[in-house]
Amino acid sequence: MSRDSQHVLLVLVGGVLVKIVADGSYLRYVRPWSAVPVLAAGVVLITVAVVGIVRDLRGRAVVDGHDHGDGAGPEAGHDSRAGPSAWMLVLPVLALLLVVPPALGSAAVGGVGARAAPVSAVADDPLPAGEAPALGLLDVVSRAAADPFGQVTTREVTVTGFLVPARHPPPGTATVDLARWVITCCAADAATVRVHLADPQGQLRDQGPGGPEGDRWVAVRGRVVAGTGTPADGHVPTLAVTSWSPVATPDPVYEY
Repeated sequence: MSRDSQHVLLVLVGGVLVKIVADGSYLRYVRPWSAVPVLAAGVVLITVAVVGIVRDLRGRAVVDGHDHGDGAGPEAGHDSRAGPSAWMLVLPVLALLLVVPPALGSAAVGGVGARAAPVSAVADDPLPAGEAPALGLLDVVSRAAADPFGQVTTREVTVTGFLVPARHPPPGTATVDLARWVITCCAADAATVRVHLADPQGQLRDQGPGGPEGDRWVAVRGRVVAGTGTPADGHVPTLAVTSWSPVATPDPVYEY
């Protein structure tokens, strides 16, 4: 790879990093706080490429204006070419420019198990005021893990997630679970949290997970069944459904 190609590639990589921050698509891959370092990395790469281009142009101007009879030019004795492996950087650039990988969704769940929610003091935190307050799915799972007979079993809450096929559903629950991806740093360390859906009224009888058209996001109102969400059931509590409604894909799509 020539020096000119290296400069162009740096500009492309840096430009892609700036682009995904500008249009918000970086949230498909990393947490919100990563916007600054990703943007900074893109600006640095572009700056390095521009500085390199300027230096090369000046060096060529010096060579063109002087006769180096001994062949000792500004870059004499230096190999300015990178190995073939440098072209591998083109792959992520093309992926982000042409393919635009989506955020993880129901299709990526597959055989991935539920995230083991840590027991924490969150169970002691009062629920937000109002009727059926909105809680994150990870919050619900964590509260149930901390206290299987806590506040989420005595009050109705509203949780949002996408529908996935139920995995080892308890008797009397629906054929779908409500799930959400949780990331600690980036999509590479993502894990799922989910709840089973007890549906005595059959409201979800004809509802299935998303297909080729995308995930099926819903907001479910209900109450956690007391005694569920423990290590015995893999930290997958059961939510008794009161009502539900389809919703648009949330932004950001992940929980943290």
